[in-house]
Amino acid sequence: MSDDTRTAAPSPEDALRSARLLARAEAAVMALFATRAYELGWTVRSKLSGIMDHVTLSCDAGHSTQVTPVTALHPKLGSTIVRAPEGSVFLLDAGTEHMAVPGTPNLAAFPMALEACEDCARKRWEEAARASFAAYAIDTDLRILADATSPNGYPAKEVRCLHGHEFTITAMDPRTPKRVPGYGHNYGREYTWRDFTISATDSPTPRGFPEGDYRFTTGSGGAGDPCVTCVSISKTPKLVEFRRRAREQNVMILDVMSDRIAQTVRLCCVAGHLTSVGINSGLKRELLCARCSGAGIRPEPTVYYVVTNGAMVKPGISSGDGRGRLDTHRSEHGLGQVRRLITDLPVGAARDVERHVLDCLAGQDIRPVMGSEYFDAAHIDRVLELADGWFAANLPNSPWTVTA
Repeated sequence: MSDDTRTAAPSPEDALRSARLLARAEAAVMALFATRAYELGWTVRSKLSGIMDHVTLSCDAGHSTQVTPVTALHPKLGSTIVRAPEGSVFLLDAGTEHMAVPGTPNLAAFPMALEACEDCARKRWEEAARASFAAYAIDTDLRILADATSPNGYPAKEVRCLHGHEFTITAMDPRTPKRVPGYGHNYGREYTWRDFTISATDSPTPRGFPEGDYRFTTGSGGAGDPCVTCVSISKTPKLVEFRRRAREQNVMILDVMSDRIAQTVRLCCVAGHLTSVGINSGLKRELLCARCSGAGIRPEPTVYYVVTNGAMVKPGISSGDGRGRLDTHRSEHGLGQVRRLITDLPVGAARDVERHVLDCLAGQDIRPVMGSEYFDAAHIDRVLELADGWFAANLPNSPWTVTA
């Protein structure tokens, strides 16, 4: 062998220096591992020896796991241990361009392999989700009717939406965020590492728990309306148009609408007359009853009223003497206590006061419990105050009747 191909053996000093550097590197890795385990709530239950030796960890709840220090800090076996930036992700050589972090074509993000106890984290998430369910129900206009049990064993609630649809939903807030477990899942063009999502165009952004793992009995993962029937109706143009026409013609839909076009619903016109109509038929003509439509003149609302049954209060408008529509409220929902009945209003006044009351209630975050005009009876004084204030300011000399 020639002198050119021979490699000189390291000197004893070089060998000692390399050994010391390696020892210091291993010591740094072990220190970083111990610190990381402590931060995540783990207790080391076995002797710390080498960076590739198995170490047993346990949490306060008694759950245990086994890891090696080097893979706990780095999910891929390798000799290069790098410091993790904020967010517990490493920027390493990706090898493939489509895996790269935007703006760094040669680097990709990898999570730290060691995480907090998943069982404990899941328990904390469930507790937080249950605790915030009441706020979720308020924000999504759900009225809680009774306790129930979901198919997956979680506590559930029987609820009713504003449009009268009743269903069962898991009694946990699906908006409660949770870190995504695992090293990386390909969701389309997005690559998810725990609580980060990296795509070809966006920077790392927080990502919620995947919808499929919520296991809720209804809704769309909490992203929108939890009532699947309301969602289906909102995607059916004929049903949306039918509701819009009913509002414009001051016609109340008395039945709970389904998400089918082939349905017949009962209506109450502004004069209090009752009728029934199919959705398709109602889209081809006015929704007024035969008596009002036959007269050739659409009744103009000239009556403002407030009725209650001790549980709900409803402000509304009607025509004539208003008694027909009040009788409908009494028979349909038991709203038999008339607190205000103001008749013979000038044209347009009834609509104006109704709009004023509803807008003010919405601005004060007073939500209806059914439909768009049925409120909890706890707000009856506020409803009366708003109406009385409008009349005092706009029609101070107009005679009108106030009933107790």
